[in-house]
Amino acid sequence: MTRNKNRVHFLTFLFFALGLSISGQEGIKLSYENFVGNVLENNPLAKRANNEKRYGDLNNRAARGNYDPYVTGNYANKYLNQTNYYTTLNGEIKQPIFTSQYLKFGYEYGIGSFVNPELTTATYGLPYLGLEVGVLQGLVIDKRRAEVLKSREYVNYFDAENRIQLNSLLFESSQRYFDWLFSAKQVALNNYFMGLARQRLIAMEALSNIGEKAPIDTVEAAIFFQSRLLDLQNALLDNQKSLNDISSYNWQSANVQPITTLYEPQDSLDTYYTKAKAALVQKLFQDSVSNPIISKYTSFQKVLEIENRLKKEMIKPMLNVNYNFLSYNPKDITPAFSNNNYKWGVNLAFPLFLRNPTNEYKMAKVLSQNNSLELANKSNELNFKINVLKQTVNILSTQLQNAERSVSYNRQLVDAEREKFLNGESSLFILNARENKWLEMELKLAEYKLKFIKTVINVIYLKGNLNYRL
Repeated sequence: MTRNKNRVHFLTFLFFALGLSISGQEGIKLSYENFVGNVLENNPLAKRANNEKRYGDLNNRAARGNYDPYVTGNYANKYLNQTNYYTTLNGEIKQPIFTSQYLKFGYEYGIGSFVNPELTTATYGLPYLGLEVGVLQGLVIDKRRAEVLKSREYVNYFDAENRIQLNSLLFESSQRYFDWLFSAKQVALNNYFMGLARQRLIAMEALSNIGEKAPIDTVEAAIFFQSRLLDLQNALLDNQKSLNDISSYNWQSANVQPITTLYEPQDSLDTYYTKAKAALVQKLFQDSVSNPIISKYTSFQKVLEIENRLKKEMIKPMLNVNYNFLSYNPKDITPAFSNNNYKWGVNLAFPLFLRNPTNEYKMAKVLSQNNSLELANKSNELNFKINVLKQTVNILSTQLQNAERSVSYNRQLVDAEREKFLNGESSLFILNARENKWLEMELKLAEYKLKFIKTVINVIYLKGNLNYRL
């Protein structure tokens, strides 16, 4: 019997030492603020989100490039049997002005024995200065102008997409961080109650050796200690899993994959619960709603409205007027423009049935209406979720008060039962049952605190201002 008792004692002590060695390792202190800052700075998903904003800026620059001047030119020469049949040259610089309007400066040159008379010029060529205008379709807006206007709205659109991705990343990483704090709280609670069980086991063995307690009480104390030890080991496993989760978000640099590092919370779950209570009023009632999802739909709605204007413009007939002032100065190569020297023309095009432009305009209106309906739905959904969180906070506050009272009552019961046990008026079984209930309520209280913190984080997520600070 003594040999078995010593073996049980040795094994329990070995497991206890192993548990302490795992839980007692020191790691890098990591606060929530530093964790969030590191995620924003180094996590590749944050880098990807920032590229969305950069893409919007580049798209705007590309659209503005449609107003860059461009040069065209062609040259042709035919020489046969020692005869210059023709030499022609035509070059032009064209500058877009607003919509379907262009300023032009060009040069024509044409000589040779068989050159087309229409292309024949003086030996110094024929400079010209011209204007090209769409007087119907394209006068108010055209595709080039629409692309520039849409690109300005797309800057806001992709900025919203950037904030949507960052908001989701910070929300998910924050959830994992506080899960980690909760698992650390579980480890601390189980470690504390395992220490109580171990002290009781040692005391019961000592009393059993002097005949004050029956040997069966020692076995019961050992079983209870083993149960506490297993609970601690499970809590340590959960804590390791949570540590792996936050390590996957907490990159050390932008180009180095995370390696699971041993971290320690700089502050406890209780500390952040206190901070969350202090920040709740500001986060829930004072901070304005600037959810990037709403901003994204709003920006896209403006893009669709510009597209509507363009499609409506395309219903008009296309009438382009082209007028060139020609330079003619036979005594000098210096250009000399006169009202008597000009070249002009008109281009007209108009589809007879208008089926394509009218139906494309109607399709654009449908897309705009759908996006407007989705925007209204998202706004309503967001307001509904925030109202639900307000109700959740009220319920959680009541639950937390009840849980705190239950913890206090159970602690008092354990203290009273321990006194009765020491006086021989109670049994080890009842004392263990009281401690079990106390631990259960401590864990329940920690769970409610975690829910409260996550509710505040959810409020920050729905408000969308990326102010993940407590």
